[in-house]
Amino acid sequence: MGVCLRWLVASWMATGVVLACRYTVRDTGFVDLGTPPYRLVWSVPPGFPEAAQRDLSAAATAVLAEGNVRLEKSEARAGEGSALQLIDPEGRALALGPVEPGADPFRLLEGVVASRVREQVLVECLRGYAVALLVEGTDAAANARAAEAARSALASVEALQPGMPKPVDQPAKLLVVPSAGVASEKILVWALGLEPAVTTEPRMALLYGRGRRLGTALEGPLITATTLRERLVLVGQDCECDLDRGWLRGPLVPARWDASLQQAALKALGFDPENPMIRAEVSRIVERGPVDGQKRKIAGTSQALGYAEEVVEAAEGNAAEGNGGEASIRAGQGDRGRTRATWATWAWGVAGGLALCVLGTALWLVRKGGRS
Repeated sequence: MGVCLRWLVASWMATGVVLACRYTVRDTGFVDLGTPPYRLVWSVPPGFPEAAQRDLSAAATAVLAEGNVRLEKSEARAGEGSALQLIDPEGRALALGPVEPGADPFRLLEGVVASRVREQVLVECLRGYAVALLVEGTDAAANARAAEAARSALASVEALQPGMPKPVDQPAKLLVVPSAGVASEKILVWALGLEPAVTTEPRMALLYGRGRRLGTALEGPLITATTLRERLVLVGQDCECDLDRGWLRGPLVPARWDASLQQAALKALGFDPENPMIRAEVSRIVERGPVDGQKRKIAGTSQALGYAEEVVEAAEGNAAEGNGGEASIRAGQGDRGRTRATWATWAWGVAGGLALCVLGTALWLVRKGGRS
């Protein structure tokens, strides 16, 4: 009996990878993976009014409590005034300007964790598959090409969604930050890894979950329908053990994730992303890395979709572009086939183990009856 019990426990432990695949890449984007928050460093010079300091600290407790930004106070250097600086988990800094004693602390801090486009990103990522965020430049023709590439990629991925492991009702959406609006969205643009200033070429980032960036941002001619399609397909895939885990650890934009959004996520996902057990499980998946004997798939390339590409002449470019969706479908079918096969193997193994335990119990009872 002890051997049977040990065998069953080993079987359950061996299926950990299979059970982990109930989450998709999109699912992981809603789970807090323990990423350090952004630091809002407030440099306070000597003589700054105590009342103003208390007001801003109290406002920070109220405004930043449900966001991923934390206020820190530091002494200003000699000759420097009161100022705010936002620092991301990697140490990049963005100056936010001076803090005047009479400034409204709530309005000052609200802009750090909220903006019109950031709120749109969170709503659309929750409601749908993902967001393609286009930051326009001053070149109108380049902006139009980037927008068309995004629309083409979004349409291709929308056609694939019904066959994905966990279909999402709403497709990915294109959101645009016009060049005239870059200044008002400088925190968002900076958080995407970009310079928070107007450029000539357009720039684009893919976001999912709680505003998590998928891979690096793309600029100018690198914004193509093929690249966007390959990356977007990954959002709907299972957390396969051979997927490059660095793809699941993209930075979050500075934002507020309040109770209403949390409840909406619980309803949409079918699990509570704030549950400590869920967070621990997803964190293990993200940190696990590829298992022995498997190649690690590099996200953002055709390798991640299960097919290979070769360099072809420019005249063949349109044909290669059109075949991307078909290759993605074949890759998705292959992934689902492997998952079903693994589940079948696991089910037969457990059934066999239970049968052995029943047989062992019967033999033990027969022997006991004989001795009696």
